[in-house]
Amino acid sequence: MPRRCLRAQVPPPITPSPVQLTRLDPAGLQLLEAAIRRGEPVQLVGTPACSEPLDELVPLFHGVDDVELSAWLPPAGMGGSGLQVTAIIPTHRARPIALDALRAQDVEVEVIVLANGAYTDGVRVPWQGHGRTRQVGVELARHPWVLFTVDDALPLGAGFVRALVEAAEAGNYDAVVARQIPWPTADVVTRARLRAWTPAGHGHRPSPMLDNVAALYRRDALLADPFDSVPIAEDWLWGRRHRIGYLPDAPVLHSHPRRLREAFQRTRAIHGQRQLAGESPTVPDLPSLLRALPSTLGRDARGAVGELLGQYAAGRGR
Repeated sequence: MPRRCLRAQVPPPITPSPVQLTRLDPAGLQLLEAAIRRGEPVQLVGTPACSEPLDELVPLFHGVDDVELSAWLPPAGMGGSGLQVTAIIPTHRARPIALDALRAQDVEVEVIVLANGAYTDGVRVPWQGHGRTRQVGVELARHPWVLFTVDDALPLGAGFVRALVEAAEAGNYDAVVARQIPWPTADVVTRARLRAWTPAGHGHRPSPMLDNVAALYRRDALLADPFDSVPIAEDWLWGRRHRIGYLPDAPVLHSHPRRLREAFQRTRAIHGQRQLAGESPTVPDLPSLLRALPSTLGRDARGAVGELLGQYAAGRGR
């Protein structure tokens, strides 16, 4: 069966004639990603099909000429809502990539960058772990809604924040989680992991999952019940005590290559924190580790081995 792919045009920042992308092969996906990182709007032309799910690709565009595909576009700006939201972004790196997108929202967004690294325009805050550091941002916030995100996540659509607030109000949630979309050049395993973690769909629904990659909270709920002062997994702990919603219609662009060291360190920390909260170890001993090792074979071997070893180290208290 021949492979059919997207055809797109990306308006360049200076010349009025668009750059035509005839196929989203690996080279085309790289060009698409570069355009997004430069902040250039992308218009989808024609009725596409591709090996990657369209519900992951269409949200990257600013417009389509296929009515059926328009259901997957990110929330467009509407204006006139009067909503006020504080966005809080901790960073130990450089300028968060979400700043321009947050300031272009159709609601009033106050942006607070909690900086403890190279970025110099934020509020200087010493790192005190994920829980306490984020709670400092809650105390600094001025608006009734608080959006937590990270420095390498990019909200999609000028109505992204408003859609989360409307879902929180409609579902009476204490917090609402956005859908994570992988970058165009992400590998297939990363895509599959994100698809399982934050699946496609329409309309808000209750969810046991809370993830501060992109989550909107009621500020009064965070003041009444602050994040635990923990090194990591503060969102998971808080979510166990509250009503959480998930809105797949609000996409945020965020993904990482899966590397052994990073997977090991993060998994060990998260599972260690979960065990302190009363969960049983998932890999409690060496026989369990050996039985699970064959499942790590494949294209994601490094990431899978890192996660497995992290679970084992957490189970051993190391």
